[in-house]
Amino acid sequence: MELYVEKEFLDNFSIEFDHKNPSLGQKIVASIFEDYGDVEWFIDAKMNTPKDFEELEMNNFFAKRSNYKPPQGVTSIKERLFKHSNFEQTIIFTASEEEWFKEAEAKGALCFSYENYEGKILGIISSCHYKIDLSEQFKSWEIFKGLGDIPFNEILINDNYILADKNQHPIDKNLLGLLKILLENKRTQEIGLNIFTKDLNPKQPGTDEQIKAVAVLRYQKLNSGLANYKKKIRIINNDLQRDHYELHDRVLLTNFFSIDSGKGFNLIPGKQSNSQIVVETIFDKYTYKRLRNLKKIHNDYLKRFNHRETLKFTVHPS
Repeated sequence: MELYVEKEFLDNFSIEFDHKNPSLGQKIVASIFEDYGDVEWFIDAKMNTPKDFEELEMNNFFAKRSNYKPPQGVTSIKERLFKHSNFEQTIIFTASEEEWFKEAEAKGALCFSYENYEGKILGIISSCHYKIDLSEQFKSWEIFKGLGDIPFNEILINDNYILADKNQHPIDKNLLGLLKILLENKRTQEIGLNIFTKDLNPKQPGTDEQIKAVAVLRYQKLNSGLANYKKKIRIINNDLQRDHYELHDRVLLTNFFSIDSGKGFNLIPGKQSNSQIVVETIFDKYTYKRLRNLKKIHNDYLKRFNHRETLKFTVHPS
């Protein structure tokens, strides 16, 4: 995570934090500040000497984090953000709402002011933490509509059968239906879409050349179906590194939320099953850690075979 915190926000948060009975919003932000791992953080304050760190630790909530991961001082949060951030997983806390928040969120950042952070976080939890019982008939992708309001710039899908495009589970009603719901509010923003899959349903016997040809057709179908959206699609063979990774479970990951679907994402038309769908955001610490671990596994998987010479289908476009 890349964390930008305005010192005025930090001071206010530290002064008003209720140690005896903190609100849920306070608990979540305090946990991000103190407990979340793998965080690179920046503050608009001078951080050049040990004394600078001591004063920060003495007066506010970054004390614990400062002991093992000192902040980087920046002159301007806005300048550093837009010049150097890759917006992979970026959260910003400032004292007041900033005019550049919309631009940052369009790039994939989550932005909070001191006035709205509690309400905004609780709103995200309310609309984006839920379970769907698939023992009841799954009716529509509309149930995921609230997720489209969360900023993100990438989608990673792992589902071995999502691109099979069989008659009983066509892409038009399944993957494209889901993506259009998630991307509805992001038509002008380029979204990276990596699909890890295995079964492309080629004509039998399914030679390497046939599989590659079908991958191209699936890519073209997705590009056509999402013609009104800016996107960068890659289809990745999920079946090349079994000795190192078992990419079995069906998941959808973005910068800030995950969707676990035991049955997969070919749900229309669907039968009742004993499976469920679980939707959670990084405002649950377990989900934050798991999301980062899963992204790392998939990225490592890609790197491992990226330069490997093979006649098998690997990635399209390569």
